[in-house]
Amino acid sequence: MRANEAKTYVSLEDVLGRDSDELTAIKQGEFPSEKLGLIPFSALANPEFKQAKRDCVKMTANGAGGMTPEVDDDKLMLRIIVAAVGKDRRSTFTFADKALLAKFGVAGAEQVVEKLLSPGEISRFAIAVQTVSGFGPQAARENEEAVKNS
Repeated sequence: MRANEAKTYVSLEDVLGRDSDELTAIKQGEFPSEKLGLIPFSALANPEFKQAKRDCVKMTANGAGGMTPEVDDDKLMLRIIVAAVGKDRRSTFTFADKALLAKFGVAGAEQVVEKLLSPGEISRFAIAVQTVSGFGPQAARENEEAVKNS
């Protein structure tokens, strides 16, 4: 935007005049897996992402007699992939399917993700989910750095 251009802000009338389905539409994406093919997924809403993050917090000793909360980034990546794939209705595929869990002899969907996707795919897939969910490139880069450093 040029310095002499006036900014135009959204107004209540603008929002009220738009179709509510358009305003609340869930973004979707696709992730190309080398072994599985194209996996459809849907963006996570705030409550879903917050719950996934809460599920991945662990308390660690801080050295001063107290505990500090830390997010397990690896676990969070797996959780958001499972959630995003599970909520997409374009395919019947879900990492949490009981038959799939039985086929691989695991108890949870996150373990299926680890069996079917490479570490690099898991990282890229989690970033794709975050991007579609509105975190944008900066958050994706920060997550990628956290993954590299873990």
